[in-house]
Amino acid sequence: MKQDVAFYYPGQYWANADWIKSLVLFFDGVAMLVPEYMSDHSSVEDYPIVASLKEHGLFHVVRPEESIGKEETKELAKAFAEIIDSGGLDHLTKESGRGADLSSFGSLSMSRLGYYGDENLAKSIVQELKARGLAQDTEDGVSIPMHRTVRALILVLLAQILRAKGNSMGLTLSPTTDQWRLVEALNEVIAKPDSSAPSIGDVVSFDMAMVGVDLAGIPMDEILDFRNQNYSQHRNYSLSVRRFARELSLMPLDEREAAFEQRQEELDAAAHAIRNASRKAWGRPASFAISLAGAGVALQGGEIAGGAIVAVGGIAAFLMSIADNQQDAGVYSYVFSARSSLY
Repeated sequence: MKQDVAFYYPGQYWANADWIKSLVLFFDGVAMLVPEYMSDHSSVEDYPIVASLKEHGLFHVVRPEESIGKEETKELAKAFAEIIDSGGLDHLTKESGRGADLSSFGSLSMSRLGYYGDENLAKSIVQELKARGLAQDTEDGVSIPMHRTVRALILVLLAQILRAKGNSMGLTLSPTTDQWRLVEALNEVIAKPDSSAPSIGDVVSFDMAMVGVDLAGIPMDEILDFRNQNYSQHRNYSLSVRRFARELSLMPLDEREAAFEQRQEELDAAAHAIRNASRKAWGRPASFAISLAGAGVALQGGEIAGGAIVAVGGIAAFLMSIADNQQDAGVYSYVFSARSSLY
């Protein structure tokens, strides 16, 4: 089986370094789409995390100069043309126009626009944007200034278009993001009746939100040690996620919400099993706080809200008692163990 790697998007600047650390619990590494002229890590503050990932062979750089060829540029141009024709960018045109506020612009490398794959097609995208006041001529010869919403939209599209490129790298690229609000806002622009199912990255993000995995303050070496010590659980969980993502891909859109609701019920049932085991071990249930705030997975048909199952006391010792009694939480046991053992 190829390594299953979290393909971070949009861009190469993640919003939450601790969230990136948590990905290592569920994936065989992290990949980022980074042009050759840019540094291959997020920021100076995050460099220790990236250095540790590199040291353990868990950091992969996907170069747009090599991965965005003629076919990928053609896919990008086609998708973008459909969005423009549908009027998805009209509201930006009205807001911006010829006198667009430059503070709403950001730069996107020409390589990520497909200049190395098909320069003429890439230029046609830029011309369409310039005609709408959403892009400007290059100032440095390597990037194009454009409206930040359009920039994000292109990067979201590329995350999906480049998934197949992982095969040539011996990887399975699973698009994954920590910027759900941004992606949810773009769903209205790119949603189509035949849109693909949520990716493996979407499923993992959903499960992470459900169990409240938060690794703030946990050194990367400890996270990697936990992963190595729980390899069997990790593999079972990864296989279950892959199976669920495959099942989603075969479902009509109107059935996917129900599938995620069922997955939530399974996670809730796992928590219930832990509570019951707690009663047997201690004569009282484990204390869990269930919160519906802040967790969600964006599907083309809407948002699936989920709870964050947060252990609030004595769970590390409790899970040891579960292990002694050969109790577990099924394929989610790795997720629950991660939540408890790293605190």
